[in-house]
Amino acid sequence: MQKDTLLLIEEQTGLKLTLCDFFTGISEMAGRKYFNVILEDRTSESNVFDALSRFAKKSGLISVEPNGVKRIAVFPK
Repeated sequence: MQKDTLLLIEEQTGLKLTLCDFFTGISEMAGRKYFNVILEDRTSESNVFDALSRFAKKSGLISVEPNGVKRIAVFPK
């Protein structure tokens, strides 16, 4: 699931994301499965997070939420 989703994001947006090395694997929140990726910048200042949010809204294939200062949760659909 992680690899397929990361590949989809890279193909559609050109963004190559890095999996979180601390919170690894698939987690679940409110019945939705997700995994974490790390950003270079804070989520509040990140162009990558903004681009992912636009892609998520436009495509409906994923959703993304901040999950730390430099970490986001990616929810594949």
